[in-house]
Amino acid sequence: MKGDVIKLAFPAKPDYILAIRLAVSAIAERIGFDVDDIEDLKVASAEACVLLLSSVPETLDISIVAGDGIKMDIIAAGQTKGSKQEDETSDLSRYLLEALVDKCEFVYEDDIIKGVSFYKKQ
Repeated sequence: MKGDVIKLAFPAKPDYILAIRLAVSAIAERIGFDVDDIEDLKVASAEACVLLLSSVPETLDISIVAGDGIKMDIIAAGQTKGSKQEDETSDLSRYLLEALVDKCEFVYEDDIIKGVSFYKKQ
């Protein structure tokens, strides 16, 4: 996938999930995604953030490649205080991510989720 690369960093607080959703929505609209796919990307990005916030990182570092689709990498950056505990919310977030995008990968470090990458083609 070749295209524009957008890099963002947000404080790791639930209050910023709306801003992340809006950024993804604007980028997806810019490259021609339809309304339903934009909504899928907004939900997927929010669910990825919810998963990563469980590790209590300092920031969420986001990289978006916009080309023939959208590839998004979200990394829990800085010191994390996460636990290895899995709960129903995490399971639901993973299920939604896998259902809404074409490809999804989870990055773990010491059994703590540290990153989410996903791709949705146009």
